[in-house]
Amino acid sequence: MVQDQVVLVNSIVDLIVGSGNSVTNSRRRIIAEIVRKNGLFTSEEITKDLPNIGRATVYRTIKLLYELGRICRINIVDDHSYYALSSSDHHHHTVCTECNKIEEINISALEKSIRKHEKDISGELVSHNLELYIICQDCIK
Repeated sequence: MVQDQVVLVNSIVDLIVGSGNSVTNSRRRIIAEIVRKNGLFTSEEITKDLPNIGRATVYRTIKLLYELGRICRINIVDDHSYYALSSSDHHHHTVCTECNKIEEINISALEKSIRKHEKDISGELVSHNLELYIICQDCIK
């Protein structure tokens, strides 16, 4: 692992410990694999890449990272739940329909508009997701 990846793994481990959860060697290996992927991944891919770690451990770790806001779920229309590391608080994503590359985007005007129109919603807004599907610059070439 390169130094930046080690630092990122350690910061995620610190977050987990700070939340009162334990970090086993298996959990640390799962985190390292997620960081190594540096893009979209599924629980199934992590399980396949780490055959000596139980599926339940992988799923519990991914669930914990999601609850702690360290990974986010990306909505792609197929049979899998995709995840990616999250580098900022609330954000949205672009997803390339050719190569599946994702990027975080922050659209402050959208967030302001949602808050402005929240009164028009018949119910309490608890969350929202936005993925913009694009063909990235690498795939256009």
